[in-house]
Formats: sequence, C-alpha cells, structure tokens
Amino acid sequence: MLPLEYTLFGKTRMPLLSPLTQTTEDSPFDALRAERQAQFGVSIDYVKAQVGPGTEYGNEAARAVVSPQGGWCQLTEMPEEFAGATGAGVTHRLLPRPELLATLARWNALLQAVIRGDMQFRKLSLYALYEGGTLRNGHGLFVLDCALGRPVLAHGAFDPAVVPRFLKVCVHADNDARLALEFGLPLRGVQFFLVPSHTDNGGALLVTLAPSPGSADLSARPASPVAH
Repeated sequence: MLPLEYTLFGKTRMPLLSPLTQTTEDSPFDALRAERQAQFGVSIDYVKAQVGPGTEYGNEAARAVVSPQGGWCQLTEMPEEFAGATGAGVTHRLLPRPELLATLARWNALLQAVIRGDMQFRKLSLYALYEGGTLRNGHGLFVLDCALGRPVLAHGAFDPAVVPRFLKVCVHADNDARLALEFGLPLRGVQFFLVPSHTDNGGALLVTLAPSPGSADLSARPASPVAH
C-alpha cells in the first residue's frame, strides 16, 4: 500500500536536449513522448486522482491544478513532463508582478552561483519556457542542469527581466540554509510558476512541491504503482 503522502517529480535531466531531438520534423519527439508515457503514465494518472478536483490555472505552455490535497503541473506540448505531490509539503500562492520579478532575480543569482561553482547540489535543474517557446526545436527555452560529478549543462538564455510563461526548478541539496533564506527553495522538491491566461495583472501562480516526512517518490516505482 502506498503511503498517504507521496510525490512524483519529473526527471531532472531534460531529454529534449539530446542532439537527436534538436532537429526538425524528423525529430523523435513523439517517440520520446511515448517512452515517457509508458514509464510514468499510470503514476501521473494516480497522482492526479489523489490531488482530485481543484482550482485550475493554465496558459498555452502549461497547466496546473491545486487542491486541499495537493497540486500538479504538466506541459501542454509534453504532458508527460509532469510534477505533482500531495501532503503538507504542497503550498501555493499568487505572486503580484513586483514579487514575481524579485523571485526571478533571486533565481538568476542562484544560476550564476551554480555556473561559477559557488553552490553545489546533488541535483539541480531549472527550465523556463518563454512566450512562443517550444520543446520541439528549443526556441524560447532556457535549461540548466547540474549534479555532483557532472559539468553544468545549459541551453538558451535566462533573462530575469522577462517573465517566462512557465518555469520549473527541481532541487536536491544536502543542507544549505541559503536555499530557503535567499532563494525561497526547499532542500528537496519542485517549485514552479506559470502566468495564467485569465489574469491581466501580470501576476503568477507559485507552487512548491516538497516531500513530507514519510512520503514516497513514485518516479522510482514501477510504472503501475497501484498494482504493486
């Protein structure tokens, strides 16, 4: 039986950065989607069911649902790029534009610290989709990925003065108080924001998915967690 609290976090290394997927119509993008659907599809459906109905936010790049039980998000172009969780570690709030820009400035400082080697993580990945951005060819996309023992991988440009349509950061750190104090990030978990299409004040939804004590990571489980 699964614990009452659990989480499913997406892979940290973005497969779309493969040279094979950075092509045009011959790109195996659909094959990649099918592979991820086979690997994570049942788990994604299970997490969505446990989060249940809630308030939905969305735009052309991504959609998200938050409820009293938890929350989740997925990309429009690749729904298999998914993050979701239930339990006390899930929080959300609406950021006014000035606070959103301040958050982007903090994340930019974090990225610069990682690139300089001033901060290290077990795993850290961040990607941002800007207006008109697409995974299929990498346009309007910024990605940074790093892990212990691996060089920092980066694609595109991050501009803290430009608000992405969707941004997600996955982090796994041992113990660094700066993450919470300076950057507002959990030691382990996912934080994302999106700018909903139905708002006209430039604000954004910010969601934190942090595993609670006793939670289980479904991404490490078989493809059919309900059956096990």
